[in-house]
Amino acid sequence: MNGFPEILGIIPARKGSKGIPGKNLKLLGGKPLIQYTIESALECKWLNTIVVSSDCEHILRISGQFKGIEAPFIRPAEFADDSAPAILVLSHAVKYYQEQGKKFDYVCLLQPTAPFRSKNLISEAIIRVMQTKADSLVTISKIPDKYNPNWAFQMSNDEQIFRIMKKEILVPCRQQLADTFYRNGKVYIIRTELIQNGILLGGKIIGLVTEPGINIDTQSDWENAENYIRNGAIT
Repeated sequence: MNGFPEILGIIPARKGSKGIPGKNLKLLGGKPLIQYTIESALECKWLNTIVVSSDCEHILRISGQFKGIEAPFIRPAEFADDSAPAILVLSHAVKYYQEQGKKFDYVCLLQPTAPFRSKNLISEAIIRVMQTKADSLVTISKIPDKYNPNWAFQMSNDEQIFRIMKKEILVPCRQQLADTFYRNGKVYIIRTELIQNGILLGGKIIGLVTEPGINIDTQSDWENAENYIRNGAIT
Protein backbone atom coordinates (compact mmCIF):
# COMPACT_ATOMS: atom_id res chain seq x y z
CA MET A 1 0.00 0.00 0.00
CA ASN A 2 1.67 3.22 -1.15
CA GLY A 3 0.67 6.46 0.58
CA PHE A 4 -2.86 6.84 1.91
CA PRO A 5 -5.13 3.88 1.19
CA GLU A 6 -8.01 3.83 -1.27
CA ILE A 7 -11.26 3.61 0.70
CA LEU A 8 -14.71 2.73 -0.55
CA GLY A 9 -17.60 4.05 1.52
CA ILE A 10 -20.72 1.88 1.29
CA ILE A 11 -24.15 2.99 2.48
CA PRO A 12 -26.57 0.02 2.39
CA ALA A 13 -30.21 1.04 2.09
CA ARG A 14 -32.74 -1.59 1.06
CA LYS A 15 -36.38 -0.73 0.53
CA GLY A 16 -37.81 -3.40 2.81
CA SER A 17 -38.22 -2.79 6.54
CA LYS A 18 -40.64 -4.67 8.75
CA GLY A 19 -40.25 -2.43 11.79
CA ILE A 20 -40.65 0.90 9.97
CA PRO A 21 -41.88 0.58 6.36
CA GLY A 22 -39.82 2.68 3.95
CA LYS A 23 -37.65 4.00 6.76
CA ASN A 24 -34.61 4.96 4.66
CA LEU A 25 -36.64 7.65 2.88
CA LYS A 26 -38.97 8.43 5.80
CA LEU A 27 -38.56 12.04 6.92
CA LEU A 28 -36.74 12.49 10.22
CA GLY A 29 -36.40 16.10 11.30
CA GLY A 30 -37.51 17.19 7.84
CA LYS A 31 -35.14 15.09 5.75
CA PRO A 32 -34.89 11.45 4.66
CA LEU A 33 -33.20 9.17 7.16
CA ILE A 34 -30.51 8.18 4.66
CA GLN A 35 -29.53 11.82 4.16
CA TYR A 36 -27.91 12.00 7.60
CA THR A 37 -25.47 9.26 6.66
CA ILE A 38 -24.90 10.66 3.17
CA GLU A 39 -23.99 14.05 4.63
CA SER A 40 -21.61 12.47 7.16
CA ALA A 41 -19.90 10.50 4.40
CA LEU A 42 -19.52 13.55 2.18
CA GLU A 43 -17.81 15.44 5.01
CA CYS A 44 -15.00 12.86 5.06
CA LYS A 45 -12.21 13.67 2.60
CA TRP A 46 -10.61 10.23 3.01
CA LEU A 47 -13.42 8.33 1.27
CA ASN A 48 -12.37 8.04 -2.37
CA THR A 49 -15.73 6.72 -3.53
CA ILE A 50 -19.09 6.70 -1.76
CA VAL A 51 -21.76 4.34 -3.07
CA VAL A 52 -25.34 3.68 -2.02
CA SER A 53 -26.26 0.01 -2.40
CA SER A 54 -30.00 -0.49 -2.69
CA ASP A 55 -32.65 -2.63 -4.33
CA CYS A 56 -34.91 0.44 -4.62
CA GLU A 57 -34.76 2.73 -7.65
CA HIS A 58 -36.34 5.56 -5.67
CA ILE A 59 -33.63 5.39 -2.98
CA LEU A 60 -30.95 5.32 -5.66
CA ARG A 61 -32.47 8.26 -7.49
CA ILE A 62 -32.70 10.39 -4.34
CA SER A 63 -29.18 9.43 -3.23
CA GLY A 64 -27.70 10.12 -6.66
CA GLN A 65 -28.85 13.74 -6.44
CA PHE A 66 -26.12 14.42 -3.89
CA LYS A 67 -22.88 15.44 -5.56
CA GLY A 68 -20.20 12.91 -4.68
CA ILE A 69 -22.59 10.00 -4.16
CA GLU A 70 -22.63 7.12 -6.65
CA ALA A 71 -25.64 4.87 -7.22
CA PRO A 72 -24.55 2.84 -10.26
CA PHE A 73 -26.35 -0.46 -9.68
CA ILE A 74 -29.46 -2.03 -8.21
CA ARG A 75 -28.63 -4.56 -5.54
CA PRO A 76 -29.77 -8.09 -6.51
CA ALA A 77 -32.85 -9.36 -4.69
CA GLU A 78 -30.94 -12.21 -3.02
CA PHE A 79 -28.79 -9.61 -1.22
CA ALA A 80 -31.73 -7.41 -0.22
CA ASP A 81 -33.99 -9.41 2.08
CA ASP A 82 -33.89 -8.96 5.84
CA SER A 83 -31.86 -12.13 6.34
CA ALA A 84 -29.05 -11.24 3.91
CA PRO A 85 -25.76 -10.85 5.84
CA ALA A 86 -23.98 -7.51 5.54
CA ILE A 87 -20.88 -9.25 4.18
CA LEU A 88 -22.79 -10.22 1.02
CA VAL A 89 -23.83 -6.61 0.44
CA LEU A 90 -20.26 -5.39 0.84
CA SER A 91 -18.82 -8.17 -1.33
CA HIS A 92 -21.28 -7.33 -4.11
CA ALA A 93 -20.24 -3.65 -4.13
CA VAL A 94 -16.52 -4.47 -4.00
CA LYS A 95 -16.90 -6.90 -6.90
CA TYR A 96 -18.82 -4.34 -8.95
CA TYR A 97 -15.98 -1.82 -8.69
CA GLN A 98 -13.34 -4.43 -9.34
CA GLU A 99 -15.09 -5.20 -12.60
CA GLN A 100 -14.88 -1.48 -13.41
CA GLY A 101 -11.14 -1.57 -12.79
CA LYS A 102 -11.26 0.14 -9.38
CA LYS A 103 -9.63 -1.49 -6.36
CA PHE A 104 -9.82 -0.38 -2.75
CA ASP A 105 -7.66 -1.16 0.28
CA TYR A 106 -10.49 -0.71 2.79
CA VAL A 107 -14.25 -0.53 2.91
CA CYS A 108 -16.06 1.84 5.25
CA LEU A 109 -19.56 0.61 6.09
CA LEU A 110 -21.99 3.36 7.10
CA GLN A 111 -25.45 2.23 8.14
CA PRO A 112 -28.33 4.71 7.69
CA THR A 113 -29.99 3.25 10.80
CA ALA A 114 -27.32 5.00 12.92
CA PRO A 115 -27.87 8.56 11.68
CA PHE A 116 -26.25 10.61 14.44
CA ARG A 117 -22.48 10.70 14.03
CA SER A 118 -20.33 13.42 15.53
CA LYS A 119 -18.56 15.66 13.03
CA ASN A 120 -15.29 14.12 11.78
CA LEU A 121 -16.08 10.71 13.33
CA ILE A 122 -15.53 8.87 10.05
CA SER A 123 -12.23 10.66 9.46
CA GLU A 124 -11.14 9.93 13.02
CA ALA A 125 -11.92 6.23 12.54
CA ILE A 126 -9.94 6.06 9.30
CA ILE A 127 -6.95 7.82 10.79
CA ARG A 128 -7.04 5.48 13.80
CA VAL A 129 -6.90 2.47 11.47
CA MET A 130 -3.89 3.94 9.70
CA GLN A 131 -2.09 4.77 12.94
CA THR A 132 -2.60 1.30 14.42
CA LYS A 133 -2.24 -0.62 11.14
CA ALA A 134 -5.47 -2.39 12.02
CA ASP A 135 -7.34 -4.73 9.71
CA SER A 136 -10.76 -3.77 11.08
CA LEU A 137 -12.33 -1.08 13.22
CA VAL A 138 -15.76 -0.83 14.81
CA THR A 139 -17.22 2.03 16.81
CA ILE A 140 -18.31 0.96 20.28
CA SER A 141 -20.02 2.38 23.36
CA LYS A 142 -19.69 1.40 26.99
CA ILE A 143 -22.28 -0.95 28.46
CA PRO A 144 -23.63 0.52 31.73
CA ASP A 145 -22.39 -1.44 34.74
CA LYS A 146 -25.91 -2.57 35.65
CA TYR A 147 -26.13 -4.33 32.27
CA ASN A 148 -22.61 -5.76 32.38
CA PRO A 149 -22.49 -9.32 30.92
CA ASN A 150 -20.98 -10.47 34.22
CA TRP A 151 -24.51 -10.25 35.63
CA ALA A 152 -26.40 -11.43 32.55
CA PHE A 153 -28.66 -14.49 32.58
CA GLN A 154 -30.29 -16.80 30.10
CA MET A 155 -33.57 -18.62 30.71
CA SER A 156 -34.38 -22.23 29.84
CA ASN A 157 -37.75 -23.43 28.56
CA ASP A 158 -38.81 -24.34 32.11
CA GLU A 159 -37.97 -20.78 33.30
CA GLN A 160 -34.80 -21.69 35.15
CA ILE A 161 -32.12 -19.05 34.78
CA PHE A 162 -28.37 -19.40 34.60
CA ARG A 163 -25.51 -16.99 34.21
CA ILE A 164 -23.95 -16.52 30.80
CA MET A 165 -20.47 -16.01 32.23
CA LYS A 166 -18.57 -19.00 33.55
CA LYS A 167 -18.50 -19.23 37.31
CA GLU A 168 -14.71 -19.04 37.56
CA ILE A 169 -14.59 -15.61 35.92
CA LEU A 170 -17.52 -13.96 37.73
CA VAL A 171 -16.82 -10.70 39.54
CA PRO A 172 -18.53 -10.31 42.92
CA CYS A 173 -19.02 -6.53 43.05
CA ARG A 174 -19.54 -3.61 40.68
CA GLN A 175 -16.29 -1.84 41.59
CA GLN A 176 -14.29 -4.79 40.24
CA LEU A 177 -16.07 -4.98 36.88
CA ALA A 178 -14.01 -4.47 33.76
CA ASP A 179 -15.56 -2.13 31.20
CA THR A 180 -17.50 -3.88 28.47
CA PHE A 181 -18.70 -2.45 25.17
CA TYR A 182 -21.27 -2.98 22.42
CA ARG A 183 -21.19 -2.15 18.71
CA ASN A 184 -23.15 1.05 18.15
CA GLY A 185 -23.36 0.78 14.34
CA LYS A 186 -21.92 4.19 13.50
CA VAL A 187 -18.77 3.18 11.58
CA TYR A 188 -17.17 -0.06 10.44
CA ILE A 189 -13.88 -0.16 8.54
CA ILE A 190 -12.69 -3.44 7.04
CA ARG A 191 -9.71 -4.36 4.93
CA THR A 192 -11.02 -5.30 1.49
CA GLU A 193 -9.09 -8.56 1.51
CA LEU A 194 -11.13 -9.71 4.50
CA ILE A 195 -14.40 -8.95 2.74
CA GLN A 196 -13.27 -10.92 -0.29
CA ASN A 197 -12.73 -13.86 2.06
CA GLY A 198 -16.21 -13.53 3.54
CA ILE A 199 -15.10 -11.90 6.80
CA LEU A 200 -16.82 -8.79 8.17
CA LEU A 201 -14.46 -8.16 11.07
CA GLY A 202 -11.16 -9.96 11.41
CA GLY A 203 -7.42 -9.76 11.75
CA LYS A 204 -6.34 -7.01 14.12
CA ILE A 205 -9.66 -5.48 15.27
CA ILE A 206 -9.68 -2.20 17.15
CA GLY A 207 -12.54 -0.35 18.79
CA LEU A 208 -13.20 3.38 18.68
CA VAL A 209 -15.19 4.42 21.74
CA THR A 210 -17.94 6.96 21.05
CA GLU A 211 -21.00 8.28 22.82
CA PRO A 212 -24.01 5.93 22.65
CA GLY A 213 -26.14 6.44 19.58
CA ILE A 214 -29.59 5.56 18.36
CA ASN A 215 -30.02 2.57 16.08
CA ILE A 216 -33.36 2.89 14.35
CA ASP A 217 -34.99 -0.52 13.99
CA THR A 218 -38.38 -0.06 15.65
CA GLN A 219 -41.05 2.63 15.95
CA SER A 220 -39.84 3.27 19.48
CA ASP A 221 -36.33 3.92 18.14
CA TRP A 222 -37.80 6.35 15.61
CA GLU A 223 -39.59 8.25 18.34
CA ASN A 224 -36.34 8.42 20.33
CA ALA A 225 -34.59 9.86 17.28
CA GLU A 226 -37.32 12.47 16.85
CA ASN A 227 -36.96 13.43 20.51
CA TYR A 228 -33.19 13.63 20.07
CA ILE A 229 -33.64 16.20 17.30
CA ARG A 230 -36.50 18.01 19.05
CA ASN A 231 -34.35 18.54 22.12
CA GLY A 232 -31.73 20.31 20.04
CA ALA A 233 -29.09 17.59 20.08
CA ILE A 234 -28.43 18.23 16.37
CA THR A 235 -29.36 20.94 13.89
